Amino acid sequence: MLITRNQLYQIIQESLNEYYSENQSLNETVSMWIDPDTDKQIDDRAESVDMPPGSLAAVYRKGLADWIEHNRFGKGQEQHQYALQDVESFIHNRNDIRSQFPVEWNKVKTFRLKNKQREYRKQREKRRKAYEREQKRKEREREKE
Repeated sequence: MLITRNQLYQIIQESLNEYYSENQSLNETVSMWIDPDTDKQIDDRAESVDMPPGSLAAVYRKGLADWIEHNRFGKGQEQHQYALQDVESFIHNRNDIRSQFPVEWNKVKTFRLKNKQREYRKQREKRRKAYEREQKRKEREREKE
């Protein structure tokens, strides 16, 4: 019997709900899952700042965990707001937060380097094609003379 992705998600979410309701005195269920809206928001943000979405998602998940770890349940800030603030801090390097995520920051640097190399190759290919077109044009002019 095959289980679909949604069914698996539902089973895991139910087991997490049971765990948290039994083992923590929270009024609300703490979620460590990135919902599709937030996932899309992270992807869009990653594209706009030239970072890999996976790195920002990892920072987001760590922010979710930090919210639980630092006991911020009743302090007026939602768990997902706290995690999104961590993502924004990572993007702008507020409070030197990138030093807390050396692996993710290395992934960002590698991603940006690959993008820069890809752009360089595209520009080089474009110049090469323009040069070849110019050479063909000059050759045709010589043949006409």
